[in-house]
Amino acid sequence: MTPDLPSEKGRVSTLDAVRAIAVLGVIATHSLSASVAVTQSYDFPKSVFMLFDYGQFGVQVFFALSGWLIFSLYYRKSPQVSGSHYWARRIARIWPLWALFVLLYFILYDQDTAGLPTWLAIVLCLLFLGWTVGSLVAIPTGGLTIQQEMGHYALFWLFRKKSVDFFLVSVIVGYLTFFLAKWMVTALAGETYIQSAATAWLRLSLFTSWPFFVLGGLAYLAFTTWRAKSSSGQMDFSFRTGVLVLVTVLLSTQILYSMETPSYFVFGFVIFSVLLGIAIDRIPHVNSVFWSIGRYSYFMYFFHFLVLRQLEVIYRNIFGIEPSASSFWNILVLLGMFIASTAISWSVALVSWRIFESPILRIARTRFQ
Repeated sequence: MTPDLPSEKGRVSTLDAVRAIAVLGVIATHSLSASVAVTQSYDFPKSVFMLFDYGQFGVQVFFALSGWLIFSLYYRKSPQVSGSHYWARRIARIWPLWALFVLLYFILYDQDTAGLPTWLAIVLCLLFLGWTVGSLVAIPTGGLTIQQEMGHYALFWLFRKKSVDFFLVSVIVGYLTFFLAKWMVTALAGETYIQSAATAWLRLSLFTSWPFFVLGGLAYLAFTTWRAKSSSGQMDFSFRTGVLVLVTVLLSTQILYSMETPSYFVFGFVIFSVLLGIAIDRIPHVNSVFWSIGRYSYFMYFFHFLVLRQLEVIYRNIFGIEPSASSFWNILVLLGMFIASTAISWSVALVSWRIFESPILRIARTRFQ
């Protein structure tokens, strides 16, 4: 949490502030679930419950941020970035911590491997293929979103030199695979390979996350075009592009959280979170805290699950598990869960960054300039 944090080469303070908003939202949502598990009560003021519950959409904020950053890699200074450079940087940032938490979960908790040998289940998880088996998709907890993230990187690598319209078409095709997969699951009787593949594709659900990745990328292209004050060809808002955007939005309303929260609200939450991060980035002293949280957000995302599990045990041992009759007590437990899990995860993340993550990234940067 040092003031000079954002000035490090390659880091943007505003993006770290937005990352902080995203990870704090995710921690807030899971703190709400943990406090309900302890108090056995949903007796919260509606505004408090909604505030913490909507934090779940911080995951979509992360997807949009990834889109912004990956698009900037190709369209800012290095349009000819090599495949080895691209994948080395992505893997160096994601895989070491991913492997650490995958192994921790297999060591600490009994895992349902769906009849697979444990070693094979571990290998699948380490290769970001846990989504192919229902019981492995959430190892480690929260791991589905990281597997989706890797799917985004792979798709971007395939589509990186295509036009904006091509990206929009890729989103539309992704949506259509959702309807095709749903039809296959219901129409194909029995356990067939095709049905299993369709079920796995629905489980990974890239069609619900890829649009946010593309949204972040398009936002980057639009911003750079506006800043340059010229039609550089990076963003062509033709009639065709407008139609594709409209079709994309209409299809999203049929898929994205249609059973819970309207898709337009999720997109609105992402935009609001970005604007909030930009505002916080300009508040002295407060911004340095958010810069630090954003910098360590990847570790905090995984580690807070483990912290909340232990906090649940501690609260139950101290206060028991009788249903709470007090809304005020429920709020106290919720705030205690949120503050403690954030503080502990943040502290351990700082140590992880200095002795584990940063050295690995330094090697990757040195080896793949």
